[in-house]
Amino acid sequence: MIGALFDIAGLVPHGVCLAWRPSLFWTLAVADGIIALSYLSISAAITLYLVKRADMYLRGVAMAFAAFILLCASSHFSDLWTLWVPDYGVQAVIKVLTAVVSLITAVLLWPLLPHALALPTSAQLMAANQALEAEVAERRAAEAMLRGREAELRAANAELDSFAYAVSHDLRAPLRAMSGFCAALKEDHGADLSAEALSYLDEIAHAGRHMGALIDGILTLSRATRGEFQREEVDISAIAHGVVAELHRAEPHRQIACDIQPNLTAWGDPRMLEQVLRNLLENAWKYTSVSAAPRIGVSGGRNAVTVSDSGAGFDMAYADKLFQPFQRLHRQDEFPGIGIGLSTVARIVHRHGGRITAEAALGKGATFHVTVPGPEGIIPPPG
Repeated sequence: MIGALFDIAGLVPHGVCLAWRPSLFWTLAVADGIIALSYLSISAAITLYLVKRADMYLRGVAMAFAAFILLCASSHFSDLWTLWVPDYGVQAVIKVLTAVVSLITAVLLWPLLPHALALPTSAQLMAANQALEAEVAERRAAEAMLRGREAELRAANAELDSFAYAVSHDLRAPLRAMSGFCAALKEDHGADLSAEALSYLDEIAHAGRHMGALIDGILTLSRATRGEFQREEVDISAIAHGVVAELHRAEPHRQIACDIQPNLTAWGDPRMLEQVLRNLLENAWKYTSVSAAPRIGVSGGRNAVTVSDSGAGFDMAYADKLFQPFQRLHRQDEFPGIGIGLSTVARIVHRHGGRITAEAALGKGATFHVTVPGPEGIIPPPG
């Protein structure tokens, strides 16, 4: 059968059918040649595009279409060849291959028609591009405004810090005079004063010391986030051990169980994060003085620190005042302090772009959760 397919004995070329009429013969020959060369060029262009763009959408369909165009070129070349040579078997094989590839291409193409129709038109793409350009312009304007607001905020903070320093400096002079004259009066004329007058002098001296502590608190709060801000990997466990050791040396008679989780780290400014740990641990140390079995814990994970204690705790109904400057949830005669430590902690945590939350109950201790973003800018979940 194969032999019969390619046997040209007894066959004549198409030129014979055309009676070798030049006008008709050469019109068909030139047309088939141009069509074949054009198909060949189209197939080559599609193939080159597929080689250059390996990420092309619907790559398989484009390859099938390129093969179909190439076989169409071969079919026209066979038509051109059989004008002179009656190789109709070869022409039949080429046409069969063209038919098979054509069918495959058609089967692949029709299911893709809805997707092709869903593609945006040039007008829609232009409108989307214009909307995107408008959005980019708005975002740039917003960023410029944000930079301006940031500069204003920096200037306001610098002015506020300068004001706080100036006020505290100006307040110290009359405060020193008041305390000095109070001490001199008591020393030089204490024997001539009644017990009630001496108690008044003690109250004045106590108020002066408290006023001095408040001034120091204002300076501490204003300086908490001042200076160059640096970020690096900070060993939280090591800082916690150091602070606890200092507290033990200051009050060696107190027996407090301190459980510090090893290998705690956080991404931030070492000086500021040390201030955070110091304030939280000093508070825990202070408020566990009323606990029968005092305990302090430092735990957490990467960029997340939890400081807990078994101390006095506080009423969560007043938790909104917890991080406000000079706001205290316990009386001065119960626990000394001026209410600046947690405000400093909150300011530092916010400077890092992090969060601080608290949980507590009266007589059952308190827990503070601090989270700061890592190098990738992600804040871990609290607790």
